Amino acid sequence: MVDNKSKLKNFSKTRIICTIGPSSYDIQTLKQLIEAGMSVARINLSHGDSSEHLLIINNIRNASKELNKPIPILADLPGPKYRVGDLETDHFICKNNQKIFFDCSDNLNKEIINIWPSGLHKDIKKGATLLIDDGAVELDVVTIDKTLIETKVKLGGKISSNKAVVARGFPSMLGYFTDETTEALDFVLSNDIDFVGLSYIRNIDDIKKVKRKIEAKNKSLKIISKIELKTAVDNLKSIIDESDAVMVARGDLGVHLPISEIPSTQKFIIKVANSMGKEVITATQMLESMTENPQPTRAEVTDVHNAVLDGSDAIMLSGETSIGKFPVRSVEFMKEIAEIAEKNINNNYLRKLRFDHVTASNAQNIDEFIAHGAADIAEQLNAKLIVAFTESGSTAARVASYKPSKPIIALSPDPKAHISLSLRWGVHTIEAKNLSNIEEMFQFAEDMVLNEKLAKKGETIIVVAGLPIGFKGNTNLIRVIKL
Repeated sequence: MVDNKSKLKNFSKTRIICTIGPSSYDIQTLKQLIEAGMSVARINLSHGDSSEHLLIINNIRNASKELNKPIPILADLPGPKYRVGDLETDHFICKNNQKIFFDCSDNLNKEIINIWPSGLHKDIKKGATLLIDDGAVELDVVTIDKTLIETKVKLGGKISSNKAVVARGFPSMLGYFTDETTEALDFVLSNDIDFVGLSYIRNIDDIKKVKRKIEAKNKSLKIISKIELKTAVDNLKSIIDESDAVMVARGDLGVHLPISEIPSTQKFIIKVANSMGKEVITATQMLESMTENPQPTRAEVTDVHNAVLDGSDAIMLSGETSIGKFPVRSVEFMKEIAEIAEKNINNNYLRKLRFDHVTASNAQNIDEFIAHGAADIAEQLNAKLIVAFTESGSTAARVASYKPSKPIIALSPDPKAHISLSLRWGVHTIEAKNLSNIEEMFQFAEDMVLNEKLAKKGETIIVVAGLPIGFKGNTNLIRVIKL
């Protein structure tokens, strides 16, 4: 029996990033995650050691190879943050109004909790609020005597070794490359990683410092800047401009800002990223209850749906897939929610948002006019899909930045194009041979979509390409083809 079902039925426009950990690092589970809809695998270098990270990388590559589905790897750097030192009992429970002392020097004292790296006492003032482990514990700073900080517990809870310590309203003055972050970046540069996530970014100077180290090693890494600090929100446009993508990292963002401001800040970050044509990821606690339960809450489902509606290119699972009891089921729910949300996206609004930014900044940008035109024509003619011939991935990415409701098929001779497009909403990459002339390209596009059952005879496709053939970065040609 001939299968006439379109392969587009298996495509999901919204990308899903899965954090890999003890619940998901084995090859069999990784294969199930890929089949369920994982687009990118994430490693958090703040947890575990290099041997564990190497095992995860190796298993991801093997699972990807066995399924013949390339899965890029994102590794997050710790960034310049303070942490609780090693405790004798690993953790203890503090109670409201209890006095707790912290030492911020390099001198270890068994009687006083250490905070490392040294320097927190210089960053804060009397009256500041310290938050430990994303706000699980809150303490008011009573006095600061040299490197000794006296605090009074405002919200009691568990204090554990190596948990992050944040002073709300007082961004860290540490240099970006703490010993922890330097070690993590060295690991990234020495191993098979595709994206690097920059935690605790404050401004473009932090990004440029990382870029210089990457360039010194002649590596090619996509940079994802995590928006976690108020200073990052204040410098958002310049950070987005300097990055390949940004992440709405709601965990730390909800510590540095009043938690009630997170929804509006999330929408703001997504809107600005969409207007600038950069990928944006929404992350943290999206299906948090599924760490323990087989089904998400109604509020979580609504949260994921709204993140997609607002224009997120990708949505991310953290504890749900790294330490949760139901990693594969979490991805299946995430994909199902996203696909329903995709039907309700206001693509015309998002396309206008992007085009207004382009015309305001550069009214002579031919590449952008062609990309916008392709998305617009596809809507007007109700085309089945858009085919983008692309060398490096930039042509397909440019069209995708206009968020067309129609799928984009990126055809590229470069296997690395899949990596560069793996976070782009609505793009599906197929490796294709180099073609010598434009008519050959059009014929190839027509034959490919029919052979792959991406469209049927009588349906319309939009083809986008660049001339001269083989040059990266050009997008200057549209053709409408009725199959």
